[in-house]
Amino acid sequence: MSDSLKQDLARYLTLSGLTRVSVIAPLTQGLSNQNYYVRGLHPSKAVESEWVLRLNSWASSQICDRDSEVLAWRSASDANLAPKVVYISPDKQFYLSEFLSQQHHRSWSELISANGAHPVTHTQEDWPGAEQLLLQLLNGLKELPTPENVIAVDKQWQIYHARLCQMKQQLLNKDSNNHPSIEPWLQQFDCLLTQTDAINSMLDTLDKCLVNLQFSHRDLNPFNILIGQDKLHCIDFEYACSSHPLCDLASVIASHSLSSKQRHWLVANYLRQQSNLNLHASNAVPAAVDLYWVFAVCWALQMAFDNILAFDENGQAISSDEQASNYLICAEQYQHLIASCS
Repeated sequence: MSDSLKQDLARYLTLSGLTRVSVIAPLTQGLSNQNYYVRGLHPSKAVESEWVLRLNSWASSQICDRDSEVLAWRSASDANLAPKVVYISPDKQFYLSEFLSQQHHRSWSELISANGAHPVTHTQEDWPGAEQLLLQLLNGLKELPTPENVIAVDKQWQIYHARLCQMKQQLLNKDSNNHPSIEPWLQQFDCLLTQTDAINSMLDTLDKCLVNLQFSHRDLNPFNILIGQDKLHCIDFEYACSSHPLCDLASVIASHSLSSKQRHWLVANYLRQQSNLNLHASNAVPAAVDLYWVFAVCWALQMAFDNILAFDENGQAISSDEQASNYLICAEQYQHLIASCS
């Protein structure tokens, strides 16, 4: 265990109630927040146990509702669909939760992929039976109480569009020579705006198949899913809310390496048990996948902006062009996955 790491995290360990800490190690998963594996004693358990300490990034806190995140997380945890959270800091800047060991000596994150609405035919099954485990998770999530935080997909697009337009104006007032990421940011946003008609069509398609909103995690990529006790659990509820029933299915289809047979089975069986959708749902799945990538572009642009114009704890402006550049690379990759851009 690194003494410097233990010293850096000492305040968080103490406040969260951890004692007798014997192991601390960084967890690499996650594009924004910092996650650490910790072994130690906590009042919630009688013996030394394994935990995850998560430090929320300033940038991600700008675009999510931490109170809603905690409520959604606890709701999923009560249904045994997520690890139990045992400490939430009063300012919601860091959390402590139970650590779930991965099963089969494999990590579900191995299934990470990036698929458009019409992926190429794929016959290989990287994880046989993955579709059945995913269906169990999807069906479990849709049965959770509907969160009070309601963000329908059309509202989400309006929020993102308005926020990005404001960011554009702020960047136009900056000297791009001093901020190398500004010009690429503006180019990526302009590229997204050329898809406005296509995005409106996606939203119309999704509206036509909607019966009721439901609990939606909204980011079920493989890095946010753990396998243990012969079932899947999800983490990272930053964007969970009441939203369209196809959101979670779309995020799975878009981000998992599944065979064509697995994808078709998962879609058919999820829709077969879906009372919150009507008979137009099957035709709306491609639009839902496209919209997943549209929102991914919006997310990446917001994260890039917050790294171009970030502020330290004293309110002083700081710039992280390297990190901003990484997010802009993500934005460009996501743009290419939108069917109308292909």
